[in-house]
Amino acid sequence: MNKAFRLMFWGYIFIFFRIQFGIDLLADPIGYYLIYLGADLMTERFPAAKKAEKAAFVGILISVPGVFVNLSEVTGGLWTLYAEGLFIWKVITVYYLFGAWKSAIQNVGQSRLRQRVQITYVWYMGIHFVMMLLTAFSLNVGGNEWSSVFLFFSLMVIAMDIVLLALIAALRRMDWETPIELDESSPET
Repeated sequence: MNKAFRLMFWGYIFIFFRIQFGIDLLADPIGYYLIYLGADLMTERFPAAKKAEKAAFVGILISVPGVFVNLSEVTGGLWTLYAEGLFIWKVITVYYLFGAWKSAIQNVGQSRLRQRVQITYVWYMGIHFVMMLLTAFSLNVGGNEWSSVFLFFSLMVIAMDIVLLALIAALRRMDWETPIELDESSPET
C-alpha cells in the first residue's frame, strides 16, 4: 500500500506542477500513469480503486496534447476549452481517488486520519467546484471585484492541491499491514 501511495504522490506532483521548456517536462500523462499504477496496486485489496484506475487511464489519453502546448499561455479558442477539460478531469480523478482512500481507511481504525480524509475531500471538492463555476461565468462578468474573487479562488485551488499532496504523504507514511485497534476507553474523535 505504501508503494501505491508513493506512486500517487509523485503522479499528482506531475499533474500539479508544470515546467514548460518547449514541452511540459513534468508531463501530465506520466502523472496519470503513476496514479494508474498506484490505483492498480490498491485494487487487489480495495475494489473501489478500480474507478480511480480507469479515470487515471483516461487521463493518460486525454492529457497527451497538453504536453506540447503551453496551456498557461492560451487565451482563447479550443485550447482554452481543452485546458478547462483537463482541470475538470483532474477533479474527477481525485474524486475517485478519495473514494478509494475512504474505503481503504475504513479497515485501518484511525479515526483522525479518516476525519482528515473527509475534511480534505469536502474542502478540495468544494473549492474546485466553485472555481469551475467562476470559470464558467467569467466570460459574462467583468470588473475588478470579479478579478479579485477569481484570483482568491485560484490561490485556494493551489492551496488545496498542496493540502492534497500533504494528505497523500500522510497516507503513504501509514503502516497498512498492521491495523490499529481502538481502545474501548478512549473517546473517538
